[in-house]
Amino acid sequence: MFQFKTYSLFTLLLGILLVSCSVIPKNYPLHQPFVYQTSIQLEGKFSKDEKKNFISQLHAQLDDSIKLNTVRTFIYKGFNRSILVNPPVYENANAEKSASFMKDLLNAEGYLYNSIRFDTMMIYKKMSNHIQNRTIVKFYVAPDNQFKLNSVRYNILHPALQELTNNTLENSELKKGNPFSKQIISQELDRLVDVYRSNGYLKFTRDELVAVWDTLDISFLQPAVDPFEQIAILEKINQKRNQPTTQIEIQLRPRYDSSLLQKYYVGNTTIYPDLNPTSSSTKEKTDNLANNITIKSYQNIFKPKFLAQNIYFKSGDLYNQQLYLKTINQFNMLGAWKQVTIEPLPRTESDTVDFTIRLTPAEKYSLTANVEGSRNTNANLIFDETLLGVGMNVQLLHRNFLHSSNQSVTNIRYSTEVESKGEFVKSKQTSISHTIYFPKSIPNLNWIPKKFSDNFRTVLSVSLANIERKDFFNHTSFHAAWGYNFSWNNKSVSIKLPNIEYALLKPQSGLISIFNQTPTFRYIFNEGLVLSAQLGYQVRGGSPKSSYVFRANIEESGLLTNSIKVKILDSLFRFVKLDVEFIKNIVSRKNEFVFRTYLGAGFSFETRNRNENANLPFFKQFYAGGPNSMRAWGVRLLGPGSTLKSRDEAPFRFGDFQFETNAEFRFPVTKIFDFPVSSCFFVDIGNVWFLKKNNDFLNGHLSVNNFMKDLAVGAGTGLRIDFSYFRLRLDYAYKIKNPSPEPFNVSSQNQWFYKLNPFGGVMQLGINYPFSF
Repeated sequence: MFQFKTYSLFTLLLGILLVSCSVIPKNYPLHQPFVYQTSIQLEGKFSKDEKKNFISQLHAQLDDSIKLNTVRTFIYKGFNRSILVNPPVYENANAEKSASFMKDLLNAEGYLYNSIRFDTMMIYKKMSNHIQNRTIVKFYVAPDNQFKLNSVRYNILHPALQELTNNTLENSELKKGNPFSKQIISQELDRLVDVYRSNGYLKFTRDELVAVWDTLDISFLQPAVDPFEQIAILEKINQKRNQPTTQIEIQLRPRYDSSLLQKYYVGNTTIYPDLNPTSSSTKEKTDNLANNITIKSYQNIFKPKFLAQNIYFKSGDLYNQQLYLKTINQFNMLGAWKQVTIEPLPRTESDTVDFTIRLTPAEKYSLTANVEGSRNTNANLIFDETLLGVGMNVQLLHRNFLHSSNQSVTNIRYSTEVESKGEFVKSKQTSISHTIYFPKSIPNLNWIPKKFSDNFRTVLSVSLANIERKDFFNHTSFHAAWGYNFSWNNKSVSIKLPNIEYALLKPQSGLISIFNQTPTFRYIFNEGLVLSAQLGYQVRGGSPKSSYVFRANIEESGLLTNSIKVKILDSLFRFVKLDVEFIKNIVSRKNEFVFRTYLGAGFSFETRNRNENANLPFFKQFYAGGPNSMRAWGVRLLGPGSTLKSRDEAPFRFGDFQFETNAEFRFPVTKIFDFPVSSCFFVDIGNVWFLKKNNDFLNGHLSVNNFMKDLAVGAGTGLRIDFSYFRLRLDYAYKIKNPSPEPFNVSSQNQWFYKLNPFGGVMQLGINYPFSF
């Protein structure tokens, strides 16, 4: 029975003061009480996280007729306000229904001694021509003690199934002492079904299993005459109340269907790889392969051997549901088909099952084009101005290259940038790239462990690009790479061997002038060859509410190939470059906390035509600033270290070493035309350094003693509009501590909050979040 009572006058006035000023109801029922607010008070001893999670689950049990789903927050006159749209009519029966749903949740989680009640408070607010009848509903939930599992038994009255069960008990979550939970019991039944179906029992279903539990100790029901014995029984009952337990037994249902307990073996497999609406009117071509596989094609657009390689169940093998599902997933992941179905066909009065695989091809080609806009403080090899850019990108996707579901992607891009004043074109960029993804290892590497080979791709990529920067340079680059990508569980690895890059740079008057003022640029901005090997590693983990990603990359160029006496290798860059990144994302209701740390270092070595002043090439240097890094600085306008250089002498900044850490708090704000708008507060800390002393950049090298002093600090806020397929991001950041100002502003160097003013920040326009997750 649910209890109901009315608040005191004091509580009523306090509630009016606290809530009526912050939430504005719209489109509410006139002359009827409507739901204005719901809350849940959880009673009992729970940790902060347990309580938060429990209340969230209880909120999800609220009946739709009492939920408040459409709340939009906004800022009005300095206060955070909310609009409550279309609140439902309050009815006591709906609150009782919600309490009943909560009780079902508690019972399912093992809180069988729970109690729930709710109170309501009416707030009457006078409007111009009517009175609002606001209703606040508060639920009081007392779960009491959670039942624990006292014993777990598996009584499967079938010897083979019982043996399979016993052999896999270590994978069960049902263990003595664990909390009672209907969800875990349900998961255990699903696990057993999967075990049986993966060991030949094709027709076995969840309906053939039942779980029986008993919370009653039969000894409590036995009569006792001895008063001391009665006291002992009462003490046991009280102890069981404080530490309740239950016994559970999993068994085959009574009168189960014995025909469902037949073991099956794989027979013949027939594949229709190119089904379409006109297939029935087209003559089919039949290919008979090994392992009783038959291919019946109508258009002959897929290689038979390739198709057979992606079938994981083989003729004569025991039926295995895991291999059946793996085959479906494999054909779906290949991307050449829009529909994949595999039908098992058990033979009558036999232990053999045949399979028919029906594949409907997707469109062979896909052409997409898009126009992009940008606003950059700099661009590419970046200089001190604001540039507005427009670009066009055209992509052609071939889903069945070489008739083996290889994905072939061709991209053509052209973009141009002008000064924000629109005076003239500052840069033009043209590029073409082609990448082929092979869904297997090439050459066929049979020694690769199975956990890697199941998600293995070979990648071939080539590209040609040209960047023309008015008055400064013309840069042409060629890139080609052969590599491998593979993943397992939550980890992935990428390898490029070889990775070939050649840069051809023609400096013009502006860059030559910079060379004369700062000779270091002459050693960095030059043409040459990169012949490297690259290795990347990534791992993801956590839960939906607390997730993380860790990335590590290393690249080596010229350490071994430099010994080869070939003229083209005279311009070979020799270096080792590595970086690591860690991102942590914590979700709290609708808010997010994101933390990131990045560390990178590059070590350059002398080459045949660079016997001194060896540096990383300009396209391998580390830099900070811009919409995805230190947002209070423009791209390549921070550092190195605590150097003092004018923009004329060093219009862009770089280094061999980079450290950066970022923290960002994201929260929803409102909606504009149904597009979610969010905001954030962020702090960026970091810088770039040279690893060795550089006379052109005094105090720009990495030093343990000066590391903390050299760190730049920026902070700000921003707005993000979510258009589903991308997010438009506008961030505004202030320099809280600047280690590398221009010489005319030397008094601000490393000073905290130096002459901070509301209009002294830097605006950054970006696409999507700054730290890819």
